[in-house]
Amino acid sequence: MYEIDRRPSVVTAASVILYVAAGIVILAGLIAVGSGVLTGGLVGLIWLEIVLAVVTIVLATKILGGSNGARITVIVLQSINIALAIFGGLEGTSIIGIGLNLLVIGLLAWNQDAKAYFRGDRRESIDRGY
Repeated sequence: MYEIDRRPSVVTAASVILYVAAGIVILAGLIAVGSGVLTGGLVGLIWLEIVLAVVTIVLATKILGGSNGARITVIVLQSINIALAIFGGLEGTSIIGIGLNLLVIGLLAWNQDAKAYFRGDRRESIDRGY
């Protein structure tokens, strides 16, 4: 049975992952800046990370609404995050981050229900429960 306006659960899952990851970055960034331990360029980098996390929250919200532009932007940003983590040296948190980035990309780029949802072809977008 087709449900015309139903958002696939994989789109919701991708957005939730983005919300949680961005929230963690914002919280950790504010704690780091507020601690006063960081100086100079590091503070600027932390503020950049906080701004990017806020942008991620906006994009995740637009993804929930079916914005294909937001979907493509998130896929590109997640790919850049993977490249930066790999070239920056793989640490424990980087490996977890790479895994989450790959999961979000997979949910948004390769899932048939998600692709149909973002194309605007709501008739083909069925929630199959995975």
